[in-house]
Amino acid sequence: MILDSAKDAPILEFDTDDSSVSKKDFFSNGKKEFWRFERTQKLGITKCILFFPRSFYNLPEIVKDCKLIYEFKSASTISPIFVYKDSVYVALCPLGGPAVANLIEELSFVGVKTFVAMGTCGCLDARFDNKMLIIPSSAIRDEGISYHYLPASRDVQTSDVVNRAVEKILTMRKLPYVFAKVWTTDAIYRETPSRIARRKAEGAVAVEMECASVAAVCKSKKLNFGELLYVSDTVGGNDWTWRRYDKIALRTEIFKICFEALQLI
Repeated sequence: MILDSAKDAPILEFDTDDSSVSKKDFFSNGKKEFWRFERTQKLGITKCILFFPRSFYNLPEIVKDCKLIYEFKSASTISPIFVYKDSVYVALCPLGGPAVANLIEELSFVGVKTFVAMGTCGCLDARFDNKMLIIPSSAIRDEGISYHYLPASRDVQTSDVVNRAVEKILTMRKLPYVFAKVWTTDAIYRETPSRIARRKAEGAVAVEMECASVAAVCKSKKLNFGELLYVSDTVGGNDWTWRRYDKIALRTEIFKICFEALQLI
């Protein structure tokens, strides 16, 4: 049951206050090592791959061309930021929208204007070809952080300029893909049958934990953001099923697709 009082929820109290001054003060006077930001800004790199899957270090073909530039540090997480082939950042992302939103704040501060993310998702329809790659055209905002960056709405769109670049590379490589709406949620253990049914009725084909959050942060800051997802499991049927695939080969290929797409922007 959806309560009428939900319209008064604090999460919907959007404000337009500018946070840039307080953010700079926090970076320079807080616990952050500001000199690392200044050094990174001087590189002049404006593009970044957000890497969500585990086991980045198991991709030797990619890792050999990466140089550690600094680390994103939170109270409980340290996420390495690399420079790949001296041209784009690679950020190993923590799980969930709030953590990634804070990472985006830092990366935009050092000059990143365009982000492309690669990650996994759960398919909501057992009939969906789980070898199909998904370019999210929009994401349902069933999470929290996006409401701090944009006024309330059912969903948020990703960047067409990034999506089309990804599409072009997928077409060149003759790989199967689909533009689709996804469902972003903070609560993986609350992907209940009734909620899954509602999200499917809205047109979502997959569920994940960051797309709406990152899209909202980037849209509010006038940054470009797109994503390329691959299916790791199916959650929309009577039984949960895990997809078996060569993780190293697939992740290496998707990383290369994201990198090549950024070269077109």
